Amino acid sequence: MAKSVGGATPKIDTGNAVEIAASKIALEVFPLTLLESPSSDHSNVAWNPNFGATFHRLPETAELINAAQLDESLSKLFTHVGDNDNETFCRFKTSTGRGGSLQLSLLPMTIVSNAIELMRLRGDVSQKALLNAVKEEVQMLRDIGEGRQITVPAFLGVHNIGFENFNEISIEGGTLRAYTPELMSLLPQRAKPSVLAGSEQTLGVVLEYDYPYKAELVGEDISQNWPVELEQARQKLKGLSEDLALSLALSVDRSPCVGVVPAWDLVFDPLCYGSAMSWNANPRSPMPPHLLQLPEVEAVQHWSKLVFHSEDQKIRIAIRRILAATSSRLDPVDGFIDIVIAWENLFGANGELSYRISVSMAVLLADDIDARLDIQNKIKKFYNDRSLIVHGVKELDHATAAKKRDECLRITMDTLKALYEKYGHLLADAERSRTLALL
Repeated sequence: MAKSVGGATPKIDTGNAVEIAASKIALEVFPLTLLESPSSDHSNVAWNPNFGATFHRLPETAELINAAQLDESLSKLFTHVGDNDNETFCRFKTSTGRGGSLQLSLLPMTIVSNAIELMRLRGDVSQKALLNAVKEEVQMLRDIGEGRQITVPAFLGVHNIGFENFNEISIEGGTLRAYTPELMSLLPQRAKPSVLAGSEQTLGVVLEYDYPYKAELVGEDISQNWPVELEQARQKLKGLSEDLALSLALSVDRSPCVGVVPAWDLVFDPLCYGSAMSWNANPRSPMPPHLLQLPEVEAVQHWSKLVFHSEDQKIRIAIRRILAATSSRLDPVDGFIDIVIAWENLFGANGELSYRISVSMAVLLADDIDARLDIQNKIKKFYNDRSLIVHGVKELDHATAAKKRDECLRITMDTLKALYEKYGHLLADAERSRTLALL
């Protein structure tokens, strides 16, 4: 097919029979990947009615099946061996939360269609990228056959931020990419990012990262327990999403600060026919959007490195409250309250809350005594305002609440910067407020 439309067939650089056959099939169906797919839902390339028919007529399909049966690792996938390709299969459960069965007869389509989807998710629709994805998919399946825990590619889309005049940056935890038309074609309408008013700039970026993956081949009893790695993988996704949002907020010196919203996530599953995507039904942020400039890239890399590698589990309640104020609390009163709650987690400890919080933050934000006293008084006033609001004594109009929220966010971001950069050892110290008071 590739030659019939005037294309050139690249050299297949592999000595493995399974990869050779899969690569030949992939190159044959590659022109189908250039066709527009339905925009109403997340779809695998196999939506095209010509896709299945093409597989059946290719001699490489039978070659791949025969090679898989002779492959020492791939053959271990198929725990139920029958009289033909349809009766030879495996049942499985994976740490992505998915399960099912895979027939040997469907192995060629699974390998190639998953490789095509992986290529499109990365936004590089080319023969070279497709062949690399085929190799990656086959190796993952081999590792699963050997019972190994591996990592698979996963993708997290965040909205309300975009790139200005560049397409990709490497950060701790993965690679941040701009949206591409190929990726957009995979997303349901509700998961697609908006466009900055008055421009064509997309307000969304995508993080590709490594996701811990384990598959268990199960017997007749499909109700066996899920792999224990399932919960570990989910926790990694949650922590990674928080780390990314915090890193971006710390990177941009702006008031109100940058707020990004997790919009969708997808974990590539090499055993399943088409990956499962989940998305946020209402990805809206109360913060204004932002386009990252090239001079800000170094700051993003700097803060992602600090945040991703810090022992900050003891302040995760604070981080979640801060991020809620920037991503989901559309009412500024709620955002203001959340930020002050974050202060309590950061510096509250037991008793004398307003004193401990205000002194700790003043020490982190200023060097001389007069400046510290000014900051302490300001923090105490914000804290007292929060208490009056929570207890129904005081009410704030929208504009006043937004002003207080934004100012508290700015103070909080400056405080976190000082903690991560200068006093990283205190992040794991539950008594950090006492230590700071003695400085």
